[in-house]
Amino acid sequence: MIKKEEILKLVEEFLADTDRFVVKLSVGKETKINIYIDGDSVVSIDDCIAVSRHIESNLDRDKEDFELSVSSAGIGEPFQHIRQFKNKIDKSVEILLNDGSKFKAILLGVNDNEINVAKEVKIKKKKSKMFTTGEPELILLKNIKYTKEIITI
Repeated sequence: MIKKEEILKLVEEFLADTDRFVVKLSVGKETKINIYIDGDSVVSIDDCIAVSRHIESNLDRDKEDFELSVSSAGIGEPFQHIRQFKNKIDKSVEILLNDGSKFKAILLGVNDNEINVAKEVKIKKKKSKMFTTGEPELILLKNIKYTKEIITI
């Protein structure tokens, strides 16, 4: 049976000298391997193909068959890694806290234990929706259920 730790080691070795990193990795039933990567710069399909080829070249399909999927972390998906927070500083994010409260904010900073945000506050005026940001506020990462970037067009 292919072990998650074995796959993680292969991927991390391959990505070691790049700005890429593993966001999520799972090895499911029937040896279905799913890997999600992200980076400090844009992750291309060529990056995903390179990771896939590296893994396939280091595993023996004659010993054990497997299904492999390598993707970039999806837009609008919750952040899984501290580096994803760092890459989104000064961006608009949606935050859901463990207590069920949900709000939009500008991500101002992050460290290993907390994020610094300025909540977006709605200002109601006739037929227009305007937003302003409130005072900076620190939120412990352990109190956050998810944080994800808000994509605006």
